[in-house]
Amino acid sequence: MSDGTEAVLYDGVRSQPHAARITVREQNALQVEYDKERFTWPLEHEGLQWERSRDSLRISFGEFPRRVIIVRDPIFIQSFVLRMRYSGRQGLYDRLLAIARSGPVLFFLAVAALMVGGYLWLLPWAAEGLAMVLPRTLDRELGEAAYSSMAMTLEEDTARTIALQQFGDALDLSDEDSLIFHVVKDDQVNAFALPGGHIVVFTGILDKMDQPGELAALLAHEGTHVAERHSTRMLMRQLASYVFISMLIGDASAIVAVVAENADNIRNLSYTRGLEEDADRHGMERLHARGVDPQGMVELLKLLNEEAMEIPQAMQFLSSHPLTQDRISTAETEVSKLGPMAVAPLDLVPLFTAVRGNK
Repeated sequence: MSDGTEAVLYDGVRSQPHAARITVREQNALQVEYDKERFTWPLEHEGLQWERSRDSLRISFGEFPRRVIIVRDPIFIQSFVLRMRYSGRQGLYDRLLAIARSGPVLFFLAVAALMVGGYLWLLPWAAEGLAMVLPRTLDRELGEAAYSSMAMTLEEDTARTIALQQFGDALDLSDEDSLIFHVVKDDQVNAFALPGGHIVVFTGILDKMDQPGELAALLAHEGTHVAERHSTRMLMRQLASYVFISMLIGDASAIVAVVAENADNIRNLSYTRGLEEDADRHGMERLHARGVDPQGMVELLKLLNEEAMEIPQAMQFLSSHPLTQDRISTAETEVSKLGPMAVAPLDLVPLFTAVRGNK
């Protein structure tokens, strides 16, 4: 084997590496020798690709089999990079180095911007995706931790809670989660769902209703947030850094602890417009399948819209459940799509009367 620089060759046929020697010839080509074979790779050929890291050079050539050669000799690497730079063919590593040298401040600002962008947008997005592959048992743990922590600050109406549970059970809204309903004495026009199944309805919104369809729609909407794991996804977005650290160390209890510590903030989880419309649509489908007129969702949205214009300061529900005229129109369209119910209508009036109490 002639003189040259030591290298390692992968021939694209077998997985084991071959000892090789590599030389740059005057005719602007690489000469590679191994196992009594010799071939050349033209440096200007478009099929020749190369990239280097801090201490190695990787050159590949050919279609099938595509051969790859790895060189670690620093003198050869420097000479090769200079030759390729003069020909206008720089690798990514060298392009980044050139940018950093020509404008170090701008370069590091760009890197910092990418890191911040990843933290603010990519990390929450990835955390939301991770939430969908986590077991549903985690939803229940998160919900129990949050509700246990906030329960001491809520004045629950025991009698109306029992009646609301019976109303919710009659709707049979979830096949996977055991929904637990609570009526809380508070003038806020508000309701919220926690991961795993706890659904809290404030008397402020309950007392504004005058028909069972509105309450059924509210519970179906919040139940959909639970069933579709909307609450968990939004929670994971907000706790993105905790989620990834906990997953890396294999300690999901750390997430539960953070949820318990921040329970008061969890009741105001903000949903995107898409998730809200998703909860409306699936909630109406659930009502329709159980013999409840989905028009109740339209009436609920109209009620909230009217109340928001009269008492905007009390509409905490809308701060976390954004309402638009488009959303009302979408709900109206969905009613027409669902058509007549194929099951007997469910009589919710007696149960609704019990939930309303003496109001």
